[in-house]
Amino acid sequence: MKKVLFFMPDNPLKKNAGNRTRALSMLGYFKSRNFEIDFVSEYYTGRWNETDIKAFEQASLADHTYVIKKKPAKKNILYYLLFYKLPNFFYSNKAWFFPLQFPELVTLRFKRAFKKILKKNDYDYIFINYASWATLVEHNPLTKKAVTVIDTHDFITAQLQRKVNIGQSFKEEIRRISLFDIALAISVEEQYIFSQFCKNKVVLAPMMLDKPKSIGTIEEKSFDLIYVASDNIHNQKSADWFFNEVYPLLPANVQICVIGQINEHLSIKAPNITSVNFVEDLSTYYLNAKVALCPMLTGTGTKIKVVEALSYGMPVVCNTRGIDGLIDKNNNGCLVSDDAVEFKNNIMKLLTDASAYQKQAENALATFNISYEKEICYKNLDKLFQK
Repeated sequence: MKKVLFFMPDNPLKKNAGNRTRALSMLGYFKSRNFEIDFVSEYYTGRWNETDIKAFEQASLADHTYVIKKKPAKKNILYYLLFYKLPNFFYSNKAWFFPLQFPELVTLRFKRAFKKILKKNDYDYIFINYASWATLVEHNPLTKKAVTVIDTHDFITAQLQRKVNIGQSFKEEIRRISLFDIALAISVEEQYIFSQFCKNKVVLAPMMLDKPKSIGTIEEKSFDLIYVASDNIHNQKSADWFFNEVYPLLPANVQICVIGQINEHLSIKAPNITSVNFVEDLSTYYLNAKVALCPMLTGTGTKIKVVEALSYGMPVVCNTRGIDGLIDKNNNGCLVSDDAVEFKNNIMKLLTDASAYQKQAENALATFNISYEKEICYKNLDKLFQK
């Protein structure tokens, strides 16, 4: 039996963001292939508590679970300062005279705890999520003969371009990704960029989802539009644009369901808007809606909400950023525009023209089945992990 150490700082069971859904799907792959899985996470980043840890263990997603704290409690301030804050200040290269233009989330304390796990175990694969945690394997002889793999999730420099020196940040991101034997890119754009500069193997590993058990089985839909989004800065900007520029152009009888933490950012209230902060299973809502919205103005990587909608054979109306990461940019079930009036027209076309709707629905389902259906993606991953 092959053994993998799988590091993810977030709790994958909190399925309120695409990155967690991504990690959950990867864990599902390893489980399906009978890997022995040691799962490692960070207590504060993942906002874990004892109940969460127990729930994760009971979910049987891993054989062993380690949730490590990257910093000690502040009960003893002197100890905290001398044995954590000061050593980690220099370890993380965050001194004023050594500014780092790329996020370093690994603390000295966490890396020591991570090494203890490696020291006690031999792994066939060490799987790290995010370049900001890549230094867990840097200069680390305890990785032994394991194949190291990074799932990049996003092009982080593009995410931080207004906050950092782009050249220095990009150079550091490429250096970190190159620390690994294999780099997984979730989008075709990121695979292209990373493969141009990284010395290692860069592989496209698109988002993979189960094929829904039922598609379009509900005749009378409760909602015309469904909008699923977490509450990050990119979704905030995009939601503001949609509700300020597009929503006023729509007929008042168009029913919209907004799902996710983005509701905490929105202040708009109207009879035709239904707000749902969190649901465990989105399938009922997708089956009860006609068209998915993905108004994205900024951001990188594949939009998980788009792939989810496509899996239900649901047409998507989005901006240009909404189709980032999709392998096929045309005839994919998405109507794309960055203009508010045209965006509205695309929505109304799908809601009023049955033939146009059917064509896009067929394109959506075909796109999902060819590129993102779980078993198809599993076979591609087998080429990496079943040698």
